[in-house]
Amino acid sequence: MSPKPLLLIQHKLSLSVGGIVRYRIKLNPDQLSNIDSLQFRIRNASPVYRNLTPGSGPWKVSVALVRNPNKTPAVPELVPFIGCAQVCRLDAPVMDPRSHSHGQSDKVEEGCNEWELEVLSEMVLQRNWVDLKVEVFAVLKECALGLVDNKNNSSSDPASGGSDVEVVPQILQPSLVSCEYKDTAAICGPTFPDVQEDQDAEGLHLVLLTHGIHGTWLDMLYIKEQIDAQNAHNGKTVTFLTDTNHAGTEEGIQMAGQRVALDILEFTGYCDTEQGKHLRRSATTPATTATPLTKASPASATLSSSSSTGSAAKNRNARRPFPRGFSKVSIIGHSLGGLINIYALGYIEDVTHGAFFNTIQPAHFISMATPLLGIGFEHPWVLGFALSLGCIGQTGKDLALEYRSPKQLKQSSSSSSSSSPPSLSSFNATKEKGTTDTETHDTTAAAATTTPTTAMTTTFDCTLDREPGPLLLAMARPGSASNRILKRFQDRTSYANIENDMAVRFKTSSMMGIPTFDMDQFFSPEGAATQPRKNLYHSAVTSTLALLFPNVPTKAKFLSIADEPSPIVVVDHVPAAAAAAAEPVKRREGASEAADSDDRARSTVSEALQKASTEMGVVNGSAKKGLFKKSKKSSKTSSSPSSSSRSSSRSSSSSRETNATKLSSSTSSSTLACKSRLELAQLVAEGYHAEMDWTKIGVFIVHEAHVQIIVRRKWYNLDGWKTVQDLVERFDFT
Repeated sequence: MSPKPLLLIQHKLSLSVGGIVRYRIKLNPDQLSNIDSLQFRIRNASPVYRNLTPGSGPWKVSVALVRNPNKTPAVPELVPFIGCAQVCRLDAPVMDPRSHSHGQSDKVEEGCNEWELEVLSEMVLQRNWVDLKVEVFAVLKECALGLVDNKNNSSSDPASGGSDVEVVPQILQPSLVSCEYKDTAAICGPTFPDVQEDQDAEGLHLVLLTHGIHGTWLDMLYIKEQIDAQNAHNGKTVTFLTDTNHAGTEEGIQMAGQRVALDILEFTGYCDTEQGKHLRRSATTPATTATPLTKASPASATLSSSSSTGSAAKNRNARRPFPRGFSKVSIIGHSLGGLINIYALGYIEDVTHGAFFNTIQPAHFISMATPLLGIGFEHPWVLGFALSLGCIGQTGKDLALEYRSPKQLKQSSSSSSSSSPPSLSSFNATKEKGTTDTETHDTTAAAATTTPTTAMTTTFDCTLDREPGPLLLAMARPGSASNRILKRFQDRTSYANIENDMAVRFKTSSMMGIPTFDMDQFFSPEGAATQPRKNLYHSAVTSTLALLFPNVPTKAKFLSIADEPSPIVVVDHVPAAAAAAAEPVKRREGASEAADSDDRARSTVSEALQKASTEMGVVNGSAKKGLFKKSKKSSKTSSSPSSSSRSSSRSSSSSRETNATKLSSSTSSSTLACKSRLELAQLVAEGYHAEMDWTKIGVFIVHEAHVQIIVRRKWYNLDGWKTVQDLVERFDFT
């Protein structure tokens, strides 16, 4: 009869939306000859009936066990699904170099008896909790029986009668094993660079990462870790994952964008200014920084691991006044997160009256599989119809390019000022050790009732919310706050999936095709595609199955990933449409009048935009001609500009806002409502191409591409590893 395994480590915890924990377990070298193998047991202790209510979860976790995590390439053991009341067991044999014959000991690599166990929550829909038990056992050799203390091995269900959660893992046999633990805060939270006590960190580069619909900050964790690793040597890069929209992405781009904007203002220290203090007092949804989504999180952040014990010293810069050392900001958004970022940019510009981006320079704007032109014109009509009816809330209507009536705008403004849901910071603060779900609900409701309810229409009013028509068109319209700030970035880049992305098709993420990409030639026998082109319905089935039942990569896949071809197929730099229209004018002018002709060209293009927009509001279908196609009359105007155009070329940003207001009023909501989704998408595309250039990158991923492009889960979505590698090498985040 085999001996009973010896319990080494035990930990009881709870994970919520976006929760993740990691254990770095290492056997003591002097005890290797006494242990035959280790057993890792992860139990989903949530009640079994919760498997019948996936709409409030889903109630599952995934596990990855990696031997020798410092080795490259690492080959993990993966368990993609552990449902409620289910147990996962992973066995890891111990390798003892001393047990090998002479000449073969070199086959045992250094670090082979060290493991990293990663457990993460797959919850995305509601802020509930999954109860877990993590246990590590040792199977002793017969010669080692009686050499260790078995008094703690009396029960396989430890901590009975104790608390529901434990702050850190309990190491019951410290003579045999050591364990380093990282909770959600240590993994996902921002880490400021190390500076000397007598020095201040200046010139920091803030990199903000925003997830998409029904996502969590875990979706962007791999990109964050790769950016940190790539820029670890310079000590100037601070990556920041937003967790404010967990389980709240169906409430519309406006609500989600406001939360992200407040996150940025709070994290950068703008709220420490006088205007920022007034802004914070008036907010009903306080901005949240990266907080651990585990029970007993405040204590866990203090007592977790050696990496988190030094966080107080590393994050002392967080107490500095605005801008807390930040001089540049870059924005990265996946899927809906790209649109949320665009709205947040305009919102920050409005509420700070330009002070924020006059202090912090916009550097890189990056969207990854983002429906910049909305959803519906590339999909079957039934999908667009379902979105317009609100199948995924207000967000679906925004993506379907549904126009907003004045009544809807008024309701949206009032809801944002009085009925915003409590933030995750207040929710997590109540989930302390020993707190029940009922007590949490009551505490959160009480916090919501005591929060100041000052109307946000005075301080938080955004010009984007006052324009009729689709929100995506309001953000893209030249002269809008979002368009104005987007134009100030050093560069703008969109990554677009060419195939295998059912959620966001190629034309909307690349803004109508990069701008010329021969799809038929790419999938022809002479093209570069490694598989035949799939129809829309095949892609839908593949995407659905990939999300419900994640594909587990094989060991051979991990070992050969370095030799795989790059998924980057096409990279095209698209110049601004206004600049292209101004080139003939600049060639006709002399060298002495180069600067004046450039100003006259800008004003002429602005007048042409207004005129074309007015004509498109009257003539149905004229949007196909494009906002930037000049008529003969406009060409004559450009060759002989009037004095009024000269004066308008010297106007400030406030005059451009006036022009944008005239442009929006010339196109009424009734005429916009009569346009098809394709025509509205063309208007949005032309707005983004006005006076700003783009770098468009086409990505071809063989399997389901929407989550692979960002490597939503590090060990399951390795097809996107080289896409992220291209991102971190292409952009300078120093």
